[in-house]
Amino acid sequence: FCLAAGASQATGLTIEGFTSWRQCFILDDILLSKLGLSLGLAALLLFISYKVKHVAALPGVLIAMPPLFFLVLGVSGVSLDTARDGGWIPEPEKHPPCGWEVFQLYNSFQNIAWHVLPSQISHVILLICFVSFGSSLDIAAIQTEQPQPLDSDREMRMIGISNLVSGMTSGFTGSYYFSTTLFLQRQKVTSKMTGIMLCIGEFLLFLLPIDMLQFLPKFFIGGILAFFGIDIMLDWLMHSMEMLSFREYLLVWLTFLTIVSTDLRTGCVVGVVASACNFLVGFSLTPAFQVKQGITSTSARSYRETIALFSLSKKIACVEFSGYLFFGAALQISEKIQGQVKKLGATDVILDFEKV
Repeated sequence: FCLAAGASQATGLTIEGFTSWRQCFILDDILLSKLGLSLGLAALLLFISYKVKHVAALPGVLIAMPPLFFLVLGVSGVSLDTARDGGWIPEPEKHPPCGWEVFQLYNSFQNIAWHVLPSQISHVILLICFVSFGSSLDIAAIQTEQPQPLDSDREMRMIGISNLVSGMTSGFTGSYYFSTTLFLQRQKVTSKMTGIMLCIGEFLLFLLPIDMLQFLPKFFIGGILAFFGIDIMLDWLMHSMEMLSFREYLLVWLTFLTIVSTDLRTGCVVGVVASACNFLVGFSLTPAFQVKQGITSTSARSYRETIALFSLSKKIACVEFSGYLFFGAALQISEKIQGQVKKLGATDVILDFEKV
């Protein structure tokens, strides 16, 4: 989606599905120039992100690119109006609103259609489930780049509190901006000042009537979005091969191709169903228990106790459970254990649930 959004932003075309990419390859010099600049910038950012270790390299390129673009316009004698007419720069809004004006929509709560709220309860429940599922995936994506394990419960609580505050202040639901998080981690940026400065900057934009997009070339915005899209796809479609089993890796590609060929909802449904089937296959192939006999103790005992235990070791069976145990399979597992214990001639059984 980031890659498609970047191409749409750079070219002005509407790219929503796999087949809509064909319109990007029309033999139009201006269209191909916009797309080429956007993808070229994405490739440059990707190269710097992976190959250049200096912390100021990527921010320096991002800061220098817009002034360099306007410098090229000035040197070539192209006016801003001409660039806007050609679709290189967004059209500025004549009267850009301030963010705080959104609260005027409430009009002392007189503009709220209270009778509509009951019909939205099911939508709210679905939204909670969707955001929770997406947040779990975001945490998993960030964990792949973290040397230390994350506290998933703490992260989910933070996301829940943030969404609660956002909703109470007329904001949208959201989760981790994990692409930016991974980007900062690769640049060795670990200070909390990054988040603080980002909050201050966005709060100022919320208060001031300034349309920042009018100062940024479209290919620049598109290139950044394409960079995030390519980087995320490399992580999940290529680099994940080393961290996932073969079946799990096929699930990633199946979900991705389904989303690209259909839509997000269908892709998520297919991915969840395929994941459930993969779990059932893996569970059916994994032995739930293993019966062992003749296991010795590591405790220090007297000679007589050791001889006595050794003589009784053939009568003691240890059942070591592992993996997932479900109530529905309890009777079947119990019958298999009794059958193996009888074959061994054991009279006493020790149940070990440490690996469950």
